[in-house]
Amino acid sequence: MRPRTRAFTLVELLVVVAIIGMLASLLMPSIQSAIGKAKAIKCTGNLRQIGVAVVNYATDPANGNQFPPVYNTGDTNAAVSETAGSNSQLQPLQCLSNYGVTLALLTCPTDPSPDPSYGSYLWSPVIQGEDLGTVTIYSPRGIFTVSDPGRIAICTDKGLPHLGKLHVLRADGHVDVRP
Repeated sequence: MRPRTRAFTLVELLVVVAIIGMLASLLMPSIQSAIGKAKAIKCTGNLRQIGVAVVNYATDPANGNQFPPVYNTGDTNAAVSETAGSNSQLQPLQCLSNYGVTLALLTCPTDPSPDPSYGSYLWSPVIQGEDLGTVTIYSPRGIFTVSDPGRIAICTDKGLPHLGKLHVLRADGHVDVRP
């Protein structure tokens, strides 16, 4: 009778393992979605901290109450300071490191290979060196002054890395999540 009990135990064990495997396969999409949402929350937190650093930079009298002179040129994250000359490269880490920004903060958790100088975010050319109170936008339709910095983007994600959503850091320090 003993061999028969051992056979039933092996079959029962295989059934239990199969059930656990099926349950795990059903939970995998939920787990992956939760991991994606956690990465999006971490990215939003990074952008908020960058926003605090940008506002601190802009309110520092030593910087002339202007936004940091960092912006993208072309398809790259090359940043140029017009005050220092067109050949001078200025990186977000150079501008904002005194205000708590590190390369880890400039890196989105979904970016497998961030730029070692600029991190994972694309910087807006609109606020480059503009006054804290008003931002001037130069466009083909004319010159516009925006008195509400909350409407101006400082930096954004590259692409749509967070479940098809884009995170946008605004000049007043808040972060928008857009579909």
